[in-house]
Amino acid sequence: MLLWLMFAALTATVLVAVLRPAFQPSASMPPEPAADLVVYKDQLADLERQVARGQLDAIEQDALRHEISRRILRIKPAAVGEGVAGFKATTVGMATAFVVPLLCLGLYAALGSPGVPSQPFRANSAQLANASAAELIARVEAKLATNPGDGRGWDALAPIYFKLERFADASDAYGRAVRLLGETPQRLAGFAEATVLANDGIVTEPARAAYQKLRVISPDRFEPRFWLALAQEQDGNATVAAAEYRALLQAAPAGVTWRSMVEQRLAAVSKGAASPRGPSDDDVKAAASLSQSDRTAMIDGMVAALAVRLKTNGDDLEGWQKLIRSYVTLKKLDLARSALVDARAQFVGNTPAVATLDDLARRLELRP
Repeated sequence: MLLWLMFAALTATVLVAVLRPAFQPSASMPPEPAADLVVYKDQLADLERQVARGQLDAIEQDALRHEISRRILRIKPAAVGEGVAGFKATTVGMATAFVVPLLCLGLYAALGSPGVPSQPFRANSAQLANASAAELIARVEAKLATNPGDGRGWDALAPIYFKLERFADASDAYGRAVRLLGETPQRLAGFAEATVLANDGIVTEPARAAYQKLRVISPDRFEPRFWLALAQEQDGNATVAAAEYRALLQAAPAGVTWRSMVEQRLAAVSKGAASPRGPSDDDVKAAASLSQSDRTAMIDGMVAALAVRLKTNGDDLEGWQKLIRSYVTLKKLDLARSALVDARAQFVGNTPAVATLDDLARRLELRP
């Protein structure tokens, strides 16, 4: 509020400075009627002197006095009126200088928010920057709830979900963006990868279909070929998967980050290690040297393959231990606990196996 009072005072000062000269007569050129009045007054004084010296008789004196008085009366109202007009104009100008700012203040007090503390731009920027991602996402979600046909909104929200590892939400958002805005390589790849990760590395049919389309649109991309090969591996088609892995390695430029990942999958398939034994601890640790996307693809693919096979052949105690350790390494503790429960159920009555699983749970600090 203090700032607005300062602005009002400044406005009044400027208006006074601008309007005041317009309503004041020039000091260097006095108005002509005022000059004539001085002359006529001098003439009256001279007439009195001539009468005193006896140079004029009564008739001439009266005639001259009458003529001079008539002339004075003729110009005096104009001079007086001019002064009054100047006074009135100056008054109006001064009043304007004060009334306009006061009127603006009154309108602001009635319609504005003078009681709200001022917030500089930097403070507002800092407040926006400090807003949590959850708050910003909630705002977008609220808008999309009222306007679910906003394809651009879903397209913008999907990668945010993915970065936050909300893979199921990312898959749904990408799917909506594809339906509303059409298929692009970025949307198909995002939908397929989010769908795979939302299903613990299993290449489901929607993900497979998206990767097949992506392979047609972008035949030079690595991801669709790798995930489709992994889908064959998960389906038990090791020969087909191995052939695709070899084709990827032949087409891979030297030094690409994902080459080692494909080599490991090919070795696993060739040795039959894609069976329930799954990734070793060294496999999981070796993935640390890869990029984030490649590391995710390699580890999740191997872990998913192991999980699928243990569902159909759960007699491999070592396989269950590897699966549980892999989930812990990936910080997927809920899946690790779920796998521990399934493993215990698989080995009910097998005291040594249950004891081994209990010992693993204690070492990994897996509490229910």
